[in-house]
Amino acid sequence: MMRESPTHAKAPQSDPDFREVDAWVFDLDHTLYTTSAAQDAEMEERICRFVQDLFDTDRDTAFAIQKNYLKEHGTTLAGLLKNHAVDPDAYHDAINDIEALALRPDPRLRSGLTRLPGARFVFTNNCGRYARAVLARLGVADLFDGIVDARTMNFVPKPKDAAYAALLRQGKFDPKRAALFDDSQRNLVPARAMGMKTVWFNHGLGLSSHFRLDAPELHIDYETDDLASFLQSIRI
Repeated sequence: MMRESPTHAKAPQSDPDFREVDAWVFDLDHTLYTTSAAQDAEMEERICRFVQDLFDTDRDTAFAIQKNYLKEHGTTLAGLLKNHAVDPDAYHDAINDIEALALRPDPRLRSGLTRLPGARFVFTNNCGRYARAVLARLGVADLFDGIVDARTMNFVPKPKDAAYAALLRQGKFDPKRAALFDDSQRNLVPARAMGMKTVWFNHGLGLSSHFRLDAPELHIDYETDDLASFLQSIRI
Protein backbone atom coordinates (compact mmCIF):
# COMPACT_ATOMS: atom_id res chain seq x y z
CA MET A 1 0.00 0.00 0.00
CA MET A 2 1.19 3.48 -0.81
CA ARG A 3 0.18 6.39 1.32
CA GLU A 4 1.16 9.99 1.50
CA SER A 5 3.27 10.95 4.47
CA PRO A 6 0.63 11.80 7.11
CA THR A 7 1.45 15.49 7.42
CA HIS A 8 2.59 16.02 3.84
CA ALA A 9 0.16 18.03 1.71
CA LYS A 10 1.95 18.54 -1.59
CA ALA A 11 1.22 15.28 -3.41
CA PRO A 12 -2.00 13.46 -4.31
CA GLN A 13 -2.91 10.19 -2.67
CA SER A 14 -2.30 8.29 -5.91
CA ASP A 15 0.02 8.59 -8.90
CA PRO A 16 2.92 10.40 -7.18
CA ASP A 17 4.80 12.52 -9.70
CA PHE A 18 8.36 11.27 -10.29
CA ARG A 19 8.57 12.44 -13.91
CA GLU A 20 11.71 14.50 -13.29
CA VAL A 21 13.58 11.67 -11.57
CA ASP A 22 16.25 9.76 -13.48
CA ALA A 23 18.39 8.47 -10.59
CA TRP A 24 16.81 5.95 -8.22
CA VAL A 25 18.60 5.17 -4.95
CA PHE A 26 17.55 2.30 -2.69
CA ASP A 27 18.65 1.26 0.76
CA LEU A 28 19.32 -2.48 0.93
CA ASP A 29 18.51 -4.05 4.30
CA HIS A 30 14.84 -3.80 5.32
CA THR A 31 14.01 -1.92 2.09
CA LEU A 32 14.76 -3.97 -1.01
CA TYR A 33 14.09 -7.02 1.13
CA THR A 34 12.46 -7.44 4.52
CA THR A 35 13.15 -9.71 7.45
CA SER A 36 11.21 -11.22 10.31
CA ALA A 37 11.64 -10.28 13.95
CA ALA A 38 13.38 -13.62 14.49
CA GLN A 39 15.83 -12.99 11.65
CA ASP A 40 16.61 -9.54 13.04
CA ALA A 41 17.23 -11.03 16.48
CA GLU A 42 19.61 -13.56 14.93
CA MET A 43 21.50 -10.77 13.17
CA GLU A 44 21.82 -8.85 16.41
CA GLU A 45 23.16 -11.95 18.12
CA ARG A 46 25.80 -12.41 15.40
CA ILE A 47 26.94 -8.81 15.89
CA CYS A 48 27.03 -9.31 19.64
CA ARG A 49 29.07 -12.51 19.28
CA PHE A 50 31.58 -10.72 17.07
CA VAL A 51 32.05 -8.00 19.69
CA GLN A 52 32.14 -10.58 22.46
CA ASP A 53 34.88 -12.56 20.71
CA LEU A 54 36.82 -9.42 19.82
CA PHE A 55 37.02 -8.25 23.43
CA ASP A 56 36.91 -11.71 25.02
CA THR A 57 34.15 -10.55 27.31
CA ASP A 58 30.70 -11.62 28.48
CA ARG A 59 27.57 -11.11 26.42
CA ASP A 60 26.12 -8.26 28.50
CA THR A 61 29.31 -6.22 28.17
CA ALA A 62 29.51 -6.94 24.46
CA PHE A 63 25.88 -5.94 24.01
CA ALA A 64 26.49 -2.64 25.80
CA ILE A 65 29.55 -1.89 23.64
CA GLN A 66 27.61 -2.75 20.48
CA LYS A 67 24.69 -0.48 21.32
CA ASN A 68 26.95 2.36 22.45
CA TYR A 69 28.87 2.28 19.15
CA LEU A 70 25.62 2.11 17.20
CA LYS A 71 24.33 5.19 19.00
CA GLU A 72 27.58 7.17 18.92
CA HIS A 73 28.84 6.30 15.43
CA GLY A 74 25.79 5.25 13.41
CA THR A 75 26.85 1.60 13.07
CA THR A 76 28.64 -0.85 15.32
CA LEU A 77 31.33 -1.28 12.67
CA ALA A 78 32.02 2.46 12.47
CA GLY A 79 32.65 2.51 16.22
CA LEU A 80 34.88 -0.55 16.07
CA LEU A 81 36.94 0.93 13.25
CA LYS A 82 37.33 4.26 15.01
CA ASN A 83 38.41 2.76 18.31
CA HIS A 84 39.96 -0.63 17.51
CA ALA A 85 41.83 -2.45 14.76
CA VAL A 86 39.22 -4.65 13.13
CA ASP A 87 38.96 -6.15 9.67
CA PRO A 88 35.72 -4.84 8.13
CA ASP A 89 35.51 -7.80 5.77
CA ALA A 90 35.79 -10.22 8.68
CA TYR A 91 33.08 -8.27 10.49
CA HIS A 92 30.68 -8.40 7.55
CA ASP A 93 31.42 -12.08 6.94
CA ALA A 94 30.58 -12.80 10.57
CA ILE A 95 27.33 -10.87 10.80
CA ASN A 96 25.80 -11.45 7.35
CA ASP A 97 24.19 -14.84 6.75
CA ILE A 98 22.45 -14.72 3.39
CA GLU A 99 21.35 -18.33 3.64
CA ALA A 100 19.39 -17.49 6.79
CA LEU A 101 17.36 -14.93 4.82
CA ALA A 102 15.97 -17.56 2.43
CA LEU A 103 15.62 -14.95 -0.30
CA ARG A 104 13.95 -15.84 -3.59
CA PRO A 105 13.42 -13.99 -6.88
CA ASP A 106 10.86 -11.22 -6.43
CA PRO A 107 8.95 -10.73 -9.70
CA ARG A 108 6.88 -7.86 -8.32
CA LEU A 109 9.98 -5.94 -7.25
CA ARG A 110 11.65 -6.64 -10.58
CA SER A 111 8.62 -5.37 -12.47
CA GLY A 112 8.55 -2.17 -10.44
CA LEU A 113 12.27 -1.53 -10.84
CA THR A 114 12.23 -2.29 -14.57
CA ARG A 115 9.86 0.54 -15.37
CA LEU A 116 12.08 3.19 -13.75
CA PRO A 117 13.88 5.39 -16.31
CA GLY A 118 17.54 6.22 -15.75
CA ALA A 119 20.05 4.73 -13.32
CA ARG A 120 19.44 2.66 -10.20
CA PHE A 121 21.77 2.44 -7.21
CA VAL A 122 21.99 0.60 -3.91
CA PHE A 123 23.06 2.84 -1.02
CA THR A 124 23.87 0.76 2.05
CA ASN A 125 25.86 0.81 5.27
CA ASN A 126 26.45 -2.89 4.65
CA CYS A 127 29.13 -4.34 2.37
CA GLY A 128 29.06 -4.49 -1.41
CA ARG A 129 29.72 -8.24 -1.65
CA TYR A 130 26.68 -8.92 0.48
CA ALA A 131 24.59 -6.40 -1.46
CA ARG A 132 25.46 -8.07 -4.76
CA ALA A 133 24.53 -11.47 -3.33
CA VAL A 134 21.18 -10.15 -2.11
CA LEU A 135 20.37 -8.57 -5.47
CA ALA A 136 21.24 -11.82 -7.22
CA ARG A 137 18.96 -13.82 -4.91
CA LEU A 138 16.13 -11.35 -5.55
CA GLY A 139 16.67 -11.65 -9.30
CA VAL A 140 17.32 -7.92 -9.84
CA ALA A 141 21.13 -7.64 -9.94
CA ASP A 142 21.17 -6.76 -13.64
CA LEU A 143 18.89 -3.77 -13.06
CA PHE A 144 21.35 -1.82 -10.88
CA ASP A 145 24.08 0.50 -12.14
CA GLY A 146 26.11 0.72 -8.95
CA ILE A 147 26.41 -0.09 -5.26
CA VAL A 148 27.56 2.54 -2.77
CA ASP A 149 28.53 0.51 0.27
CA ALA A 150 30.37 0.96 3.57
CA ARG A 151 33.78 0.79 1.93
CA THR A 152 32.82 3.30 -0.77
CA MET A 153 31.72 5.61 2.04
CA ASN A 154 35.07 5.07 3.79
CA PHE A 155 33.04 3.44 6.57
CA VAL A 156 31.29 6.72 7.41
CA PRO A 157 27.66 5.58 7.52
CA LYS A 158 24.37 7.18 6.64
CA PRO A 159 23.07 9.64 7.70
CA LYS A 160 26.41 11.46 7.93
CA ASP A 161 27.03 13.99 5.17
CA ALA A 162 30.18 12.24 3.97
CA ALA A 163 28.13 9.18 3.02
CA TYR A 164 25.93 11.23 0.70
CA ALA A 165 28.97 12.95 -0.78
CA ALA A 166 30.31 9.48 -1.64
CA LEU A 167 26.95 8.61 -3.22
CA LEU A 168 27.12 11.64 -5.50
CA ARG A 169 30.75 11.01 -6.40
CA GLN A 170 30.04 7.48 -7.51
CA GLY A 171 26.58 8.04 -8.97
CA LYS A 172 27.41 11.29 -10.79
CA PHE A 173 23.78 12.40 -10.79
CA ASP A 174 21.94 15.61 -9.97
CA PRO A 175 20.31 15.14 -6.54
CA LYS A 176 17.42 17.31 -7.68
CA ARG A 177 16.64 14.60 -10.24
CA ALA A 178 16.97 11.72 -7.81
CA ALA A 179 14.86 9.80 -5.29
CA LEU A 180 15.93 7.90 -2.17
CA PHE A 181 13.99 4.98 -0.70
CA ASP A 182 14.97 4.01 2.85
CA ASP A 183 13.40 2.38 5.90
CA SER A 184 15.21 4.77 8.26
CA GLN A 185 13.60 8.18 8.56
CA ARG A 186 16.81 9.85 9.63
CA ASN A 187 18.59 8.66 6.47
CA LEU A 188 16.10 10.67 4.40
CA VAL A 189 16.97 13.98 6.05
CA PRO A 190 20.27 14.72 4.24
CA ALA A 191 18.80 13.50 0.95
CA ARG A 192 15.80 15.83 1.21
CA ALA A 193 18.13 18.73 2.06
CA MET A 194 20.04 17.99 -1.16
CA GLY A 195 16.85 18.21 -3.19
CA MET A 196 16.11 14.49 -3.57
CA LYS A 197 12.59 13.12 -3.40
CA THR A 198 12.32 10.90 -0.34
CA VAL A 199 10.25 7.79 0.25
CA TRP A 200 10.07 6.17 3.67
CA PHE A 201 9.57 2.41 3.49
CA ASN A 202 7.60 1.74 6.65
CA HIS A 203 7.93 -2.01 7.17
CA GLY A 204 6.12 -1.75 10.47
CA LEU A 205 8.80 -3.53 12.51
CA GLY A 206 9.85 -0.46 14.48
CA LEU A 207 13.54 -1.28 14.04
CA SER A 208 14.52 2.38 13.92
CA SER A 209 11.89 3.73 16.28
CA HIS A 210 14.51 5.46 18.43
CA PHE A 211 15.63 7.34 15.32
CA ARG A 212 12.19 8.72 14.42
CA LEU A 213 11.98 12.38 13.44
CA ASP A 214 10.13 15.03 15.39
CA ALA A 215 8.85 16.66 12.17
CA PRO A 216 8.83 13.97 9.46
CA GLU A 217 6.75 16.15 7.13
CA LEU A 218 9.83 18.32 6.58
CA HIS A 219 11.92 15.42 5.30
CA ILE A 220 9.62 12.69 3.94
CA ASP A 221 7.74 13.16 0.69
CA TYR A 222 6.02 9.78 0.62
CA GLU A 223 5.48 6.74 2.81
CA THR A 224 4.79 3.19 1.69
CA ASP A 225 4.58 -0.28 3.18
CA ASP A 226 4.68 -1.98 -0.24
CA LEU A 227 7.68 -0.93 -2.30
CA ALA A 228 6.77 -2.92 -5.42
CA SER A 229 3.25 -1.47 -5.56
CA PHE A 230 4.56 2.02 -4.96
CA LEU A 231 6.98 1.72 -7.89
CA GLN A 232 4.10 0.64 -10.09
CA SER A 233 1.93 3.56 -8.98
CA ILE A 234 4.26 6.48 -9.64
CA ARG A 235 4.12 8.75 -12.66
CA ILE A 236 7.36 8.55 -14.64
